[in-house]
Amino acid sequence: MASSTITWLDDVNGTAEFEPAGTHPDYRRLGLARAMLLHGMHLARAAGAGHVTVASLGAPGHPQARGPHYGVGFWELTRDAPLIKTTNSG
Repeated sequence: MASSTITWLDDVNGTAEFEPAGTHPDYRRLGLARAMLLHGMHLARAAGAGHVTVASLGAPGHPQARGPHYGVGFWELTRDAPLIKTTNSG
């Protein structure tokens, strides 16, 4: 598989989300991510979505992961911190 994404539609709130989205390293810089995002946005709009969000690998060491999203008009809204809770076995 060269590139993939899932587009989740929330028709009640009129929004869609791309998550996950990614391209295999051997197939990057060929426009595949851009094509998927543009096609997904077209389908989301046709289904009634007024806006689309994307969950992107936001680590500072991976700026290339955000490039395709910026290239089709997304902008950074937030950089959430993951939350974790450990379980104690005793």
